[in-house]
Amino acid sequence: MPRLRDRATGEILVLMIAGTICSSVLLAGATVGIVKAFHPGTDVSAGLNALTDIINTLVGLLAGFLAGRTDRSQELEPPKSDNKPTDSGV
Repeated sequence: MPRLRDRATGEILVLMIAGTICSSVLLAGATVGIVKAFHPGTDVSAGLNALTDIINTLVGLLAGFLAGRTDRSQELEPPKSDNKPTDSGV
Protein backbone atom coordinates (compact mmCIF):
# COMPACT_ATOMS: atom_id res chain seq x y z
CA MET A 1 0.00 0.00 0.00
CA PRO A 2 1.52 3.33 -1.01
CA ARG A 3 2.26 5.80 1.71
CA LEU A 4 0.92 9.32 1.58
CA ARG A 5 4.11 10.81 0.18
CA ASP A 6 4.16 8.26 -2.65
CA ARG A 7 0.69 9.20 -3.86
CA ALA A 8 -0.13 11.66 -6.60
CA THR A 9 -1.68 15.00 -5.67
CA GLY A 10 -4.94 14.03 -7.36
CA GLU A 11 -5.21 10.88 -5.27
CA ILE A 12 -4.59 12.82 -2.06
CA LEU A 13 -7.27 15.33 -3.03
CA VAL A 14 -9.78 12.54 -3.77
CA LEU A 15 -8.98 10.88 -0.43
CA MET A 16 -9.44 14.15 1.46
CA ILE A 17 -12.77 14.91 -0.22
CA ALA A 18 -13.99 11.34 0.30
CA GLY A 19 -12.98 11.45 3.96
CA THR A 20 -14.77 14.75 4.49
CA ILE A 21 -17.95 13.54 2.80
CA CYS A 22 -17.91 10.19 4.61
CA SER A 23 -17.42 11.79 8.01
CA SER A 24 -20.26 14.24 7.28
CA VAL A 25 -22.57 11.40 6.28
CA LEU A 26 -21.64 9.39 9.38
CA LEU A 27 -22.23 12.38 11.66
CA ALA A 28 -25.57 13.14 9.98
CA GLY A 29 -26.61 9.50 10.36
CA ALA A 30 -25.61 9.52 14.02
CA THR A 31 -27.57 12.74 14.54
CA VAL A 32 -30.69 11.22 12.96
CA GLY A 33 -30.26 8.14 15.16
CA ILE A 34 -29.84 10.18 18.32
CA VAL A 35 -32.87 12.35 17.49
CA LYS A 36 -34.95 9.23 16.83
CA ALA A 37 -33.76 7.61 20.08
CA PHE A 38 -34.49 10.61 22.32
CA HIS A 39 -37.58 11.87 20.49
CA PRO A 40 -39.35 8.82 19.01
CA GLY A 41 -42.29 10.85 17.72
CA THR A 42 -40.11 13.06 15.54
CA ASP A 43 -40.40 12.56 11.78
CA VAL A 44 -36.89 11.98 10.44
CA SER A 45 -37.92 10.68 7.01
CA ALA A 46 -36.63 13.80 5.22
CA GLY A 47 -33.21 13.38 6.83
CA LEU A 48 -33.13 9.68 6.01
CA ASN A 49 -34.12 10.37 2.39
CA ALA A 50 -31.34 12.94 2.08
CA LEU A 51 -28.82 10.50 3.56
CA THR A 52 -29.82 7.69 1.20
CA ASP A 53 -29.57 10.05 -1.78
CA ILE A 54 -26.09 11.09 -0.72
CA ILE A 55 -24.98 7.49 -0.17
CA ASN A 56 -26.32 6.44 -3.58
CA THR A 57 -24.46 9.32 -5.19
CA LEU A 58 -21.24 8.37 -3.39
CA VAL A 59 -21.52 4.74 -4.51
CA GLY A 60 -21.98 5.92 -8.10
CA LEU A 61 -19.00 8.26 -7.85
CA LEU A 62 -16.85 5.50 -6.40
CA ALA A 63 -17.84 3.12 -9.19
CA GLY A 64 -16.99 5.76 -11.80
CA PHE A 65 -13.67 6.54 -10.15
CA LEU A 66 -12.68 2.88 -10.01
CA ALA A 67 -13.74 2.32 -13.62
CA GLY A 68 -11.63 5.29 -14.71
CA ARG A 69 -8.60 4.01 -12.81
CA THR A 70 -9.04 0.56 -14.34
CA ASP A 71 -9.21 2.01 -17.85
CA ARG A 72 -6.11 4.11 -17.23
CA SER A 73 -4.12 1.20 -15.80
CA GLN A 74 -5.04 -0.91 -18.83
CA GLU A 75 -3.84 1.86 -21.13
CA LEU A 76 -0.50 2.10 -19.35
CA GLU A 77 0.25 -1.63 -19.25
CA PRO A 78 1.54 -3.29 -22.40
CA PRO A 79 -0.76 -6.01 -23.67
CA LYS A 80 0.10 -9.44 -22.35
CA SER A 81 0.34 -12.18 -24.91
CA ASP A 82 -0.88 -15.61 -23.90
CA ASN A 83 0.33 -17.08 -27.16
CA LYS A 84 3.66 -18.67 -26.50
CA PRO A 85 5.82 -19.48 -29.51
CA THR A 86 5.67 -23.14 -30.24
CA ASP A 87 8.36 -25.25 -31.73
CA SER A 88 6.83 -26.47 -34.95
CA GLY A 89 9.93 -28.42 -35.88
CA VAL A 90 10.35 -26.58 -39.15
